[in-house]
Amino acid sequence: MAEEKNLNPAPDNPSGQPVDAGMQSLVRMLQILFWGLRILIILVFAYLLFSGMFRVDEGKVAMLFRFGALQSRQIDPDTGPTSILVSGHWYWAWPYPIDRVKEMAADTSISVNTGNHFRPWVKAVPGQEEQELEVLRPGVDGYTITGDTNIMHAQWEVTYRVADASAYYLKFYDDHERSAGSKNTHKRGAEQIINCLLSEAVILEFATWKGEELWSTTRVLPDGTVENIKDRVQERLTQLLKEVGLGVQVQSVNIIAISPPDATRASFESVNASQEDGQKEILNAKTYRDKVILQAEGRKYQIINEAKSYQTRVVETVKADSSYFETVLAEYNRNPDTMLTALYTDALREVLGKVPNKYIVHRLPDGKQELRLQLSPVPEKDNRPQEPKP
Repeated sequence: MAEEKNLNPAPDNPSGQPVDAGMQSLVRMLQILFWGLRILIILVFAYLLFSGMFRVDEGKVAMLFRFGALQSRQIDPDTGPTSILVSGHWYWAWPYPIDRVKEMAADTSISVNTGNHFRPWVKAVPGQEEQELEVLRPGVDGYTITGDTNIMHAQWEVTYRVADASAYYLKFYDDHERSAGSKNTHKRGAEQIINCLLSEAVILEFATWKGEELWSTTRVLPDGTVENIKDRVQERLTQLLKEVGLGVQVQSVNIIAISPPDATRASFESVNASQEDGQKEILNAKTYRDKVILQAEGRKYQIINEAKSYQTRVVETVKADSSYFETVLAEYNRNPDTMLTALYTDALREVLGKVPNKYIVHRLPDGKQELRLQLSPVPEKDNRPQEPKP
């Protein structure tokens, strides 16, 4: 009976040839594997489709490389294809190593300083203040030469932002320059180039300034213009970056420290204090000068105004006297006796009005003279309102 069952054809065998149980299990296993492979292919395709979707973070830009070649995308129909992928859009790329997406800071400010390029090299000891060096060590300590052949130490810092990402990251950027824990002993890349250009700008600009001017950070040109060393270094650095085409925009250049060597610091401070005292005295003198000039100008205008008022008053008085004389002359020509009597009476009234005590002496008809004395002044009339009597 067992042999008859084994000789029966399998339901899935159309040829009718006998198939053992092992072959049937193998066929079923292959069918399961083929279905699993189909599902795996679908999953891989879905993974490739959705894993390639990416979005650029805010404040950053990105560039897409395909087998190392920079690719361009059409983001805005008005601007055309661009190799810089900005934030606010979704993009798709093939998985690595076919495509590689490089994100970079766009609006983030980056700061680079000169370090100890122009400062004495002193090994920092935690918990101790920086030691002063009495002697400058050539080849070890950093310094700059001023226009009057003095030595100055300085430390500068520049803050910039990336304005042209393609120029900055494709021509100058190094992926290892800002990576944490990088063991590169030879620095390279855009930041090192900016550091060198900043040092060059400082050296070139310091060579046109005197030591005392650098110590005070300002100078006065012959035409009276006041220059600041920080502004001059920033202008020179901007010009150097423009010539190199680094694709960055300088936001600010700051002085971290600027000082003469420790051995001559006291002399520089004494000279600087004397200059400050001199400038203070000059400022006080200018203030006093401006005050005196202002007072003189005010007095001048006062005298001129008084003279003009006196001139106007005298001219008006002369005009009034002239008009009065012409009127009196016309009346005198018409009636001389009457006019003389009127003039005599006016003159007598004016004279008597200036005399406090008056004595009247006149001759009587019988030839005698009579003298009348005013013993008390005539009481003045009281013009105040009288209160009603009850």
